[in-house]
Amino acid sequence: MKDDKGGLNKDWKKRIEEIGAEAFEIEEMLRLGFLKKEKLDKINKKGVELNNFTKALEQYSNIQKHLSGIDNKIEKIGTLQEALNTIRSQRIKRVKQKNAEQKIQKETQRKQRVQKNRELRVSFPTFLGRDVSNRLSFSGGDEVKLNKQKLPILRTFIELSSALELQPLNLQWLVYDRGATTVDHYTRFEIAKRLGGTRLISSPKPVLRKTQRWILEFVLRNLPVHQAAMAFRQNLSILDNAKLHSNSKIVIRIDLKDFFPSITFPRVRGFFESLGYNPGISTVMSLLCTDSPKVLLKVQDEINFVSTGPRSLPQGACTSPDLANLIANKLDRRLQNYAAKVGWVFSRYADDLVFSTNKVDMPAHRLVRAVSMIVAAEGFQVNKKKTRVMRQPHRQMVTGLVVNKDVRISRRDIRRFRAFFHRCSTQGLDEVSKELEKDAMTVARGYMAYVHMISPATAQKFYRQHPWIKAQYLTN
Repeated sequence: MKDDKGGLNKDWKKRIEEIGAEAFEIEEMLRLGFLKKEKLDKINKKGVELNNFTKALEQYSNIQKHLSGIDNKIEKIGTLQEALNTIRSQRIKRVKQKNAEQKIQKETQRKQRVQKNRELRVSFPTFLGRDVSNRLSFSGGDEVKLNKQKLPILRTFIELSSALELQPLNLQWLVYDRGATTVDHYTRFEIAKRLGGTRLISSPKPVLRKTQRWILEFVLRNLPVHQAAMAFRQNLSILDNAKLHSNSKIVIRIDLKDFFPSITFPRVRGFFESLGYNPGISTVMSLLCTDSPKVLLKVQDEINFVSTGPRSLPQGACTSPDLANLIANKLDRRLQNYAAKVGWVFSRYADDLVFSTNKVDMPAHRLVRAVSMIVAAEGFQVNKKKTRVMRQPHRQMVTGLVVNKDVRISRRDIRRFRAFFHRCSTQGLDEVSKELEKDAMTVARGYMAYVHMISPATAQKFYRQHPWIKAQYLTN
């Protein structure tokens, strides 16, 4: 069973099957002289289990290997100085590796923070311009109030951008308030006023126009307007406004100075908040509906649009008329109550306040003073230069129409229309279009539509005199 030369037992596999691996190891150690029988007997007397002894031998073997490895390293190091240099080099390497790992970890954490902040800014932007971000909070609001008014529920920037069918970043680009920029969201031009001077028109470009139409359709048009507001309402015209004051003894017309510009961004934002929207949603919708006046400034062949005043309702945006009527609701209510109390009829057509009465002895100056105080208290201003007190039998004008008896077109306007039609007939439409720098036929049809609305008989007379005018309204 044993190898005489001291080698491994040739029948070791069979022997292991007979006595087990652990017993075989001890047997071989005894046979080869690594373990004396006396030592084994002594171990057994102390009660050391064979399994623990085997584990101890294994640990001893591992320790021996480790010490052997250290001895090899010491032999390779050589002198003490070389050993110190090696240790220092290894320490520096470990420090550099640790620093590199920490740098990678910090950069990863930084990118994660940047990504998280970017996602938060998309959903809850905290800054949209220097003077408009003080209430940019998307918490709060009154959903019960919104539901009662049948208004869309909007809580976050993401929900608003989704409703407007815009990507959040595109909506941020659209509403961000810049003091100077190379991009203008409006096309600006001037038109002549009826009584001289010019009026600046700011027409929104397609993307902004689409968002304003959504606000107009789903928010503003669902809200009631005071009955005294006659302008910018469906099925109402200057004729309806004029009829309220026809055949009166006294008519007073009071003009509001800078009506649209006086309705500034904070007032519009406050209005949206009063509907039940939180400050953040109110801020964004107000930025979509307001704009600041701008001038062109050319710097090194680059055109910049520079703001020259506070944001307010722009003339040309489809939301401005409805917002003006809704924000002036309290003004209309107070003026209506006062007028009814002292015996006057009141209406407002945009910035034109009109009061009338059939009592000859009504003190007009008292009305003007009281109205001026109410107007100032509601954040508007009376243009004193345009205040008119018109008494019978002198001519009384309301929204460009004579109202002394029945409502009619003024003689001056009739002469102006007649002269224009005659000019088109004699000079030709093309020549007149060149002089006007716009289509003469379009202007003629506009005049005819106006005349037909006020006096169909006069319109028929003009049409017989100038059959080239294709008055489509005659077919109605």
